[in-house]
Amino acid sequence: MAQLDDKQALALAAAQQAAEAVAELLRYAREGEWIDSEFHPDVEPLEKLCDAAKLTAEILSHEPDPDGDRNQLAGALEKFLSGWA
Repeated sequence: MAQLDDKQALALAAAQQAAEAVAELLRYAREGEWIDSEFHPDVEPLEKLCDAAKLTAEILSHEPDPDGDRNQLAGALEKFLSGWA
């Protein structure tokens, strides 16, 4: 297997986070609540999707961002996720 560069590794991590979140959302749609909450406590779909978005923003960080929207979003995601991991 070929060695992944940094951006490919970020893409793989983002895809894994997003896939876990999507799988839990599908489970919830089919089965409903997990014991006493909507989602399985080990999955946390909102946080996983936000982490996937943050990782994706890191991949694009070298690209022009004339309005600063991507940087603003990345900062907000970083702040939201700071206590999660």
